[in-house]
Amino acid sequence: MIRNIIFDIGNVLACFRWRDLFAELGFTGEKFDRIAAATILHPTMWPEFDRSLMSDEEIIASCIARAPEYEEDIRMIFERTELLVEEYPYSYGWIKELKERGYKIYLLSNYGKTSFEAAVNHGRLSFLPLIDGGVISYEVKIVKPEPGIYEALLNKYDLVPEECVFLDDRADNVEAARNCGFYGIVVEGYEQAAEELNNILKNANVTCE
Repeated sequence: MIRNIIFDIGNVLACFRWRDLFAELGFTGEKFDRIAAATILHPTMWPEFDRSLMSDEEIIASCIARAPEYEEDIRMIFERTELLVEEYPYSYGWIKELKERGYKIYLLSNYGKTSFEAAVNHGRLSFLPLIDGGVISYEVKIVKPEPGIYEALLNKYDLVPEECVFLDDRADNVEAARNCGFYGIVVEGYEQAAEELNNILKNANVTCE
């Protein structure tokens, strides 16, 4: 029996549009590649930004060290992190429809404290009032696919993993959820994800009370 549907945010409910933002900021060619490698594609610092154990300034300094000639541009990115996400047109209606069918909706997302708060304060995630709860990585200092973040969600809301479906755009995050007992869906697009979700719910012979 499925009672709970758990969403990632980036590339599931909102586009992680860093390439668009870089273009809007005028980054092209080698400059685009260098700044991307120093920030979003940094092998350790962007995950640490999501974990939020280090201070923002420590993260920024590490990124600048990889491309010091672009210090001003790198600082600009961290000052405008709300522009890194744009809610998909379907997200609010999808969540609302699932709630009307009786399901609890939770979030489980890798998101740094500063960037999450900026997105919220700038109204970039209109579906948040519909959400029943969630765990964001900065709150627990754990990032997906580490098992502890899934356990944190289960423990926080006393959820049973076999009653949960988890949707994420990364296969490793979904596999980690499955290893914890969740149903899992790797999101490639809305129509595909919605169809797979409905099939799971139908096959599970769900009743929600």
